[in-house]
This record gives sequence, structure tokens and C-alpha cells, in this order.
Amino acid sequence: MPTHRIKINPIVLAAAPGIALLVIFFAIPLANLTVRSLTDPEFGLGNYKAVLGSQTYLRVGWRTIWISFLAMSGCVLIGTPVAYAIAHSKRRALVVATLAVLGLSFLTSSLIRAFAWMILFGAQGPIVAILNAAGLDVHTLLATQVAVVVGMIHFLLPIYALTAFAGFRNMPFDLVVAAEGLGASRWYALRTVYFPLALPSIINAGSLVFVIALGFFITPALLGGPSEMMLGQLIAISISKFGDFGFAAAAGVLLMVITLFLLSAVQWVFRAGQRQ
Repeated sequence: MPTHRIKINPIVLAAAPGIALLVIFFAIPLANLTVRSLTDPEFGLGNYKAVLGSQTYLRVGWRTIWISFLAMSGCVLIGTPVAYAIAHSKRRALVVATLAVLGLSFLTSSLIRAFAWMILFGAQGPIVAILNAAGLDVHTLLATQVAVVVGMIHFLLPIYALTAFAGFRNMPFDLVVAAEGLGASRWYALRTVYFPLALPSIINAGSLVFVIALGFFITPALLGGPSEMMLGQLIAISISKFGDFGFAAAAGVLLMVITLFLLSAVQWVFRAGQRQ
């Protein structure tokens, strides 16, 4: 009796473990979160109406977007020159050392980093001492938006720099050299030739850190105060203090929807600009 062998595409076999992990650790929890938001305590859109009708949620939501935008902007301003330097530097030792420092930063948890900034920004910290020595009457920088944004930039900067570096190192730097050969200054060549081509890498890296920033919890909890509360903290309070799992689930789903909407809007604007 002839036997029939089932042929499976090798690509499918190679992708199967990754797909399984995505289903188990992303798709199923996301589906459970969505169902919980629609059924706890009863079926309907009551939780979403409660979230959208809450002035606290709306205020915290806008603050989360604003602080995340500030953190992303700081990463772009600081990380773009770093990524450019290590992508095109001819000093191999400098490149290796910089990449090592950026990579080793991932070995330090966000909790330890936040505690370090608490010491630096505290009333007895060196930053406050320097500001007071400069004639500024500052008692502490803790529980301020500045502390939260700086702490977030400290965590997100290596992610941005390494992501942008991956795109920058494939950029045709010969175009800059050619522009300089035709009489353009280095800054003019970078501004008109290099960075327009590097813009997709900058946008992708910036979008990545912005999405991560939207879900921050530990850094704003330790460095900020009630006036700097972000959505992650509000969701945690809804569960731990009030036991309102349905409200928390709806808030989490809306946070995801907001994130997807903002990312889609950025990509649409960028592509529209490219077509023009």
C-alpha cells in the first residue's frame, strides 16, 4: 500500500516556534484582555464608557502621550549624532567601545536606574547642589516632569541609538563625500543629502522608543509624583486599589489602540511626504 508523505515548507517549520510564542504570549493574552474589558462585570461597552468618561483617565492619557513625546524627542536629539558617529567612524576601537557601553546598559534594570536618579535628583543630591551653587533656589527635582523625562531618556537612549545605528551603517556615505567634493560644507551635505535618506531609520527608531515609553511604570512611579502619573500607573491602581479589572482591561485596550493610531498616522504622513 503506497504511503503519502506530507511535505511541509521548510520556511513554515522555521517560523513555527516564533509563531507559537507570539500566539501564546501575545495573541492569547490580548484576546483575554479584550474579552475581560467587554464582560467584567457584565457584557457591554460599559467599561469603555467609564474610561472615556473619566476626566482622570483623559488627563493622564494626554500626559502620557506628552511625556512619551518628550522622551522620544530627547532620544532623537541625543541618539542621532551618536548613531551617526558609530556608523561612520573610522576608529574601530571607539565604535566597539561605544557599542559595548550601549549594549551593557541593558544589563542594568530600570529599577536600579530609577533609584540612581532618585539619589541624583534628591534634596541632598549633586544636581540640586550644583543648581543651588549657581544661584537657583531648588530643594529637590524629584516628583517633577523633568526627573521623569530624564529617567526615561536614560533607559530608552540605548534602544534608539542601536536601532538607528542599524539603519545608518547601510547609508551611502559616499554621497556626502561627493557633495563636499562639489563645494558643499559637511553640515550642508549632511542636512540636504544624508539625513533626508536617513529619515526612515530615525522615524522607525523614534516610533519604537515612543511605543515603549507609553507603557512605562517604574520610572514615573519612582521619579514622579501624582501630577506626573502615567497610564501604566493608573491601570495598576485600578487593579490593586479598587479591584476594577474590567476598567483596567478597557484602559489597556484603549492604550494599545492609541498607540497603533499614532504609529499609523506617523507612517501615513511620512509616506505622503515621500510621494510629494
